[in-house]
Amino acid sequence: MRANTGVTLTQGFPNPRNNYLAINLLAQGYTARQALAELIGDDRDSEYRQIAMVDRDNNAVAHTGTDLRKWAGHRIGKACVAFGDGLAGQQVVDAMAAGFEAASQTDLDEQLLAALEAGRAAGGLAGAKGRLPERSAALIVWGNRTHNELDLRVDLHDRAIDDLWRIHADYKPTIAYYDERARNPRNALSGVEFADKLKNRQQKETA
Repeated sequence: MRANTGVTLTQGFPNPRNNYLAINLLAQGYTARQALAELIGDDRDSEYRQIAMVDRDNNAVAHTGTDLRKWAGHRIGKACVAFGDGLAGQQVVDAMAAGFEAASQTDLDEQLLAALEAGRAAGGLAGAKGRLPERSAALIVWGNRTHNELDLRVDLHDRAIDDLWRIHADYKPTIAYYDERARNPRNALSGVEFADKLKNRQQKETA
């Protein structure tokens, strides 16, 4: 992931090199479709991988190899890709894309959380013996800067998405505070002052 460039991920039997290569290709001006073709053409094991990417112009593409754990597939939506393996079926990625698009009036972080929630409700992970428990969930969001605005994750948790919602709700109000501390350290509130201000605001909102 890189600001003003795009986002990409390889999973299944991932080759981490693919992520760096794809971002560098996008940075050089390749479209998402062109970059994906380069990755597949340069990888003799591409049928063991899932690759998805969205370029700076919101063009979305994906590849699902034939040798992945079933069910595996993807759904390309409006400026998004939902994809995965070991899922309950096509309905999972369809629901994720639809959930993302339905939340288009919210912030990007909330769109992504809505997509995760929709995928879980549609069946989520599944194996030969039925539904599988959640194990991890992550949320990463970049803006127009060289660093990410959000990088949250939950691991080894059987309700990982619920816990991700929780830590997101706790962390999101602090984003503007940390940004202000970086831009204007001389006049920034202390951590204690900010915590008190946030607590008072939350109490007013729930009153």
